[in-house]
Amino acid sequence: MIDLHTHILPGLDDGSQEMEDSLKMCALALEGGVDTIMATPHSNQLGRFENFYSEELEQQFLQLQQAVSEEEIPVNLYLGMEIFASDDLEEKIRDGALISLNHSRYYLIEFAFDENPRQIGDDLEQIFAAGGVPLIAHPERYFCVQDHPALVYHWLQMGCFTQVNKGSPLGRFGRHAARAAGFLLQNQLATCIASDAHSPYARTTFMGDIQDYLFDQFGEAEMLRLTEQNPYRIIHDRDIPSHGILPERRRSFFF
Repeated sequence: MIDLHTHILPGLDDGSQEMEDSLKMCALALEGGVDTIMATPHSNQLGRFENFYSEELEQQFLQLQQAVSEEEIPVNLYLGMEIFASDDLEEKIRDGALISLNHSRYYLIEFAFDENPRQIGDDLEQIFAAGGVPLIAHPERYFCVQDHPALVYHWLQMGCFTQVNKGSPLGRFGRHAARAAGFLLQNQLATCIASDAHSPYARTTFMGDIQDYLFDQFGEAEMLRLTEQNPYRIIHDRDIPSHGILPERRRSFFF
């Protein structure tokens, strides 16, 4: 499997706090069936976790790669970031302060949980204007999606893609996120699933449980689409096949 969303770089945000934790997270990911990990520190959170792209950020990533190699943990690591939405996304992307996942066209973007859909749409358009494609982090956790999950169909029609957290359908972010995640999965509105891991002890990199859940609930083909095929396309900057259906009873959400 490929995990596109982890807070595995030590000491940068509310994820791993030291190299030992990062190495444990890599080992735990491997134990759960993951062999490829995207490091996505929180970025563009002004006054908190800014983490704009720099030589220092690149060096911290290379240090983790070196440590993983020395510990002989057979996982592949790539660099990206989880970008917090702001009014100047286009400018920061063009300036190189905000980067995509492994230099692809895909930018992992998150929003305040209580953000309104109109503002979300405006921010997504900024990424398109800068020449990128938004990969929306954990949409099932946003209140507007929990109230109206068919909003995600509209974002997919815009050309965006979506990343559901592995813990959401398993009930680890509460019943509202679980219900929204279930809707997205049942209607193929999720592009991929990732751990959004923050430590080796809670919200971990272990993906074996969600792999089993997806296989049992949706079958092997859908499990592979969400955990291997689409993540591979994102890392290697390939086109992603269109997906997602909108049940007739949900169409009224757009009017």
